[in-house]
Amino acid sequence: MLEIDHLFVFVAPPKEGDTPAEAILLQEAGFVESYRRNHPGQGTTNICYCFDNAYLELLWVNDIADITSPVTRGTKLFERSQWQETNTSPFGIALRPEIPFETWDYRPSFLPTGMSIPITKTSIDAHQPFIFTSPGGQRPDHWREPKSLQQKAPIGAHTISSVSLDIPRGSPQNNDLGTLEKQGLLHLNKGSNAHKMILSLADKNGQVTHHLNLPNCRVTEAL
Repeated sequence: MLEIDHLFVFVAPPKEGDTPAEAILLQEAGFVESYRRNHPGQGTTNICYCFDNAYLELLWVNDIADITSPVTRGTKLFERSQWQETNTSPFGIALRPEIPFETWDYRPSFLPTGMSIPITKTSIDAHQPFIFTSPGGQRPDHWREPKSLQQKAPIGAHTISSVSLDIPRGSPQNNDLGTLEKQGLLHLNKGSNAHKMILSLADKNGQVTHHLNLPNCRVTEAL
């Protein structure tokens, strides 16, 4: 069954040695950082926040030469990182186990030899969300090397229970997103003024307790 593996959002690069402002907001809201890593050859760094069923990835550029290289250029990740100036989509949607869409293979150098990441051809348009198959393919609570999960944080969230995605008015039709909506993986709001995403977070009983607003990373309590 098709599932959301993780979601990413581009944030502004922090000064060397600093933490992104969005990560500070999440920390103040009670989130616990699960892990962080660099992507050699892709020119990006991340901080990830794991729930039982999926995780959120804050992503930013650390090397412009790498992210605009011939290997990475086709992903339009650099264009997406400039979303505040260009109105491109800052969001990525990683799915598991495999995506049922027309794709092309991205082979970044940080992956093992012979491994690739299938990316939807609709993602060639940087104004569309970046949809791809996750290289991992398992829920965080099933990982062999466990990470800190948000259920241990003061916010008490166990799962990402739903995803709502705002699409700016005038955006081209994206059948891939339509399929994800039909399968219940997200809800589309068309005709918005900007690219936005809201994650509903639920406790161990499945009760929604908080909403996480992206890209600004503001956390609000569910009414």
